[in-house]
Amino acid sequence: MRLSDLSSGAPGRPMAGFSAVFLLLFLGLAARLFHLQSVRGDYYRSISTSNHIRVIYRPAPRGIIRDRNGEILVDNVPSFVISAVRSEFDTTATEEVASLIGIPADSLRARLGRASSRPFRPFVVVDDLDLIAIGPLSENLHRFGGLIIDVVPRRRYYHGMSFCHIVGYVGESEEDGAFEGEITGRAGLESTLNYLLAGQPGYTQQVVDAMGRVVSEFEGAGEVAPMPGHDLTLTIDTGLQELTCAILDEETAPGAAVILDYKTGEILCLASSPGFDPQTMADGISVAGWREISQNPERPMFSRAWAARYPPGSVYKLISAAYLLQYGFITPDFRPDPCYGSYHLGGNDFGCWSVHGRLDVVDALARSCDVFFYRTIQLGSMDGLAEFSRKFGLGRRLLNILPGESRGLVPDRLLMDSLYGSGGWGLGNLLNLSIGQGELLVNPLQMAVMTGIFASGGEMPGLKLVREIPAAEAPWSDLELSVSAVSTVVEGMREAVYGNAGTLSSLSSMPWEFFGKSGTAESSAGDHAWVVGFIREPEPLAIAVVVEHGGHGGAVAAPIVYRILAGYLGDGG
Repeated sequence: MRLSDLSSGAPGRPMAGFSAVFLLLFLGLAARLFHLQSVRGDYYRSISTSNHIRVIYRPAPRGIIRDRNGEILVDNVPSFVISAVRSEFDTTATEEVASLIGIPADSLRARLGRASSRPFRPFVVVDDLDLIAIGPLSENLHRFGGLIIDVVPRRRYYHGMSFCHIVGYVGESEEDGAFEGEITGRAGLESTLNYLLAGQPGYTQQVVDAMGRVVSEFEGAGEVAPMPGHDLTLTIDTGLQELTCAILDEETAPGAAVILDYKTGEILCLASSPGFDPQTMADGISVAGWREISQNPERPMFSRAWAARYPPGSVYKLISAAYLLQYGFITPDFRPDPCYGSYHLGGNDFGCWSVHGRLDVVDALARSCDVFFYRTIQLGSMDGLAEFSRKFGLGRRLLNILPGESRGLVPDRLLMDSLYGSGGWGLGNLLNLSIGQGELLVNPLQMAVMTGIFASGGEMPGLKLVREIPAAEAPWSDLELSVSAVSTVVEGMREAVYGNAGTLSSLSSMPWEFFGKSGTAESSAGDHAWVVGFIREPEPLAIAVVVEHGGHGGAVAAPIVYRILAGYLGDGG
């Protein structure tokens, strides 16, 4: 062999083979990459975005609600929940997981079935669990992909029915875009002030494997802490609220009571009976339980303290008297023709509950004489009385944060024309209005405010229920009641209690000087019993009590007023 043969490239064949193998491998890898990226690209992208990065929302603790003395009415307690990511959970493990949780397997299957509509998002399957109940699953969680155990704040209501209408309750949000298990206010202040109480939810991002098991927390900005909601302080006195609700609950008919401080405008009590348990509603009421509450003819979810509409009956005579005095239609010593038990007008007899003879306005208030007002109201007008009544807050909402607060109804010419036509009503309607009957409708809150206005001489500030929210506008700020009108009406209220023939003489034994007015408002289903009044010492309190279809105010509502004030202030004040 020549030396030239060794240097001429005889090894060329092995190099060519190696190049061919390398080329085949490269083509194979390229084909595989093409298959993964183009043919199966959508599939693996969906796996990457919906399976491997999991977002867990963290609900924010709602704000705490306290009463005027700092006592907690509503707060939050930690509660365990179990959620499932349907696309990651192996349904063959359903029975074992149900056994560990302590619920029927069929129940878990049903909940997982509902989760199928959102297969890549956590869905709450069991909530409100304690540490003991969660223990068995927690120890075995590593075996089950797609299951999540989390701790969330759960709403706790401390005073049951006493505050049910005021604070309301929460429930799962049904708004578009809400995350699974998001809680929102459903009734009461929980609803109207949800924007303050709710806070801002946070979230955590987790990296999970193909089996749905957490591998690690997402690197970078993978977690945002929730921001708690704002705490609120009510002007309500818990002791007074609970006492009043307990007294009303003893009655055989529904009722309500409102008590306020007429020096500050702060509402101390908004009681309505019957009520319901807000905790049951927040925790998830059964179908049978909801049916029992919603079909109850006494409507326990309805707040009579501010949402009802009743004719006020004779308690409205306070406004009628002030209207006549304020505008000079009568003087304090004016005495119209006597009351003989009825008043005849246009072929109709307008009755009075007794024969009272000739009275001035103080005695007419004390004895609640209808005929006195039938005669004197004709000196004024329906529109004039309506305008005057609205300055007391009638016919409008007094607080915009009470859900379902009624405006009531104050009739004037325009309303009467719309109801009956321009020729379909007349002077008789004005007579009925003067004694709080006919189309006139009010709620107990409005009647307590009316009483507070007289007690303060027209100087009562705007109402306040939540310390963190400015006081409501006071429509009575431009009322400018004359000293003579106020003192005369107040004297009539005093004589109703301490006069020889006063309709509230049963309250004359109170240890505090009480100024009041009773009312019996006619209703087709039975008369409503009213009492309104105020005391100056030991605290400046105005009160309004109504018992629905209860009968005579002096007989039914007056004892309730006595018990409330005696229980709150003590028998000796």
